[in-house]
Amino acid sequence: MKDQPAEPPQMRAQPFTMEHWGLTLPDVDATPETAHGPLDEQEQRLLAEAHRAVDNARTARWMLGYSLEVVRRRRLYRGDGTRTWEEYLQQEHDGLSTSEADRLQKTWRLAQTVQKELGRPLPDSHLRKLQPYAERTSDQEAARAYVELYWAHQEGGVRLVANQVQQRVKKAVAAAKGVSDPAERSQAVSAAWTTAPEAVMPAQRAEAEGGQSGTAGRSSDPVDGALQLLNVARQAIESATEDKVARKTRSGEEARRQEEAIRRIGRILSKVKVDADVASPDVDASDEDGIVDAELVES
Repeated sequence: MKDQPAEPPQMRAQPFTMEHWGLTLPDVDATPETAHGPLDEQEQRLLAEAHRAVDNARTARWMLGYSLEVVRRRRLYRGDGTRTWEEYLQQEHDGLSTSEADRLQKTWRLAQTVQKELGRPLPDSHLRKLQPYAERTSDQEAARAYVELYWAHQEGGVRLVANQVQQRVKKAVAAAKGVSDPAERSQAVSAAWTTAPEAVMPAQRAEAEGGQSGTAGRSSDPVDGALQLLNVARQAIESATEDKVARKTRSGEEARRQEEAIRRIGRILSKVKVDADVASPDVDASDEDGIVDAELVES
C-alpha cells in the first residue's frame, strides 16, 4: 500500500493584498508635460488608493495589539495544549518580544479611539508619546486632545511631529504629580494641556516670517518678533529630526556635528538678557530711555 501524500499546510487567511487594491502602475511614466495643474478625478482616486496602503499599515499595527490580546486572554496560543505564550510569540510572530507584545496590547485601544475621532490612524511614534496622557485621563480624553492639536497644526500649515506631542504631554502630566485621586488627576492633566504656555494653534508660517506688523493682538516688541521666528525654527528642527529618509543616509559623524551645533545655539541663547526700564513703567514706548534692549552676553 502506497503512502498517502502529506496534506499541505493550512494557509492563514490572507490580509490586505493587491487583489483588494485599486492602485495600478501606468504603462508610461507621467512627465511635466503630460501631468500638470490640479489633479483630475481619476488622479485623486489613485492618490487616495496610495494613501490607503499607508493607513492600512498603521491600522494593522493596532489591530495586531488587539489580536494579541484576544489570543492571550483566550489562551489560544496553547496550540496542542503545551505551548506557552513566549513560544507562541517566537514561532508565530517571528520572535516578537513579550515587552513589545505587552505594549501593543496596552496601546491598541487608544490608537483605535484616535482613528475614530481623526478619521485616519496616527503614526506609531505619536501613539507612544500620547500614551502617558491616556493613562492619566482616558483614551477618549487623550484622543480628543490629540485631534485638536493635529488639526490646529494642519490649519497653521505646520506638520505635527512626535516631539511636539511629547513636550505637551510631559507638561500636562507634570501638573498631576502627587495627585492621588484619579478624577482629580485627570482634571489636572486636562487643564494643564488646555492652558499650556504654547498656543494650541501654531503660528502661521507667513506671520512668523514677517507678515503684517502692528496688527491687533500682536506685540510690536522686536524681541517678540524674534521669538516667533525662533519658534518656527524650533519646529523646523524637530520636524527635520523626524525625517526617516534623512536618518538612513546620515552618518554618525554628521549627526554628532548637527547635535553640537544645536546645543551651541542653545548655550548662546541661554545667556541672552532682556532688559527693561523698570524705574519708569509708564514711559512712552517712543522714549529713547524706555526702549527694550536685548543683550547677547558672549561666553
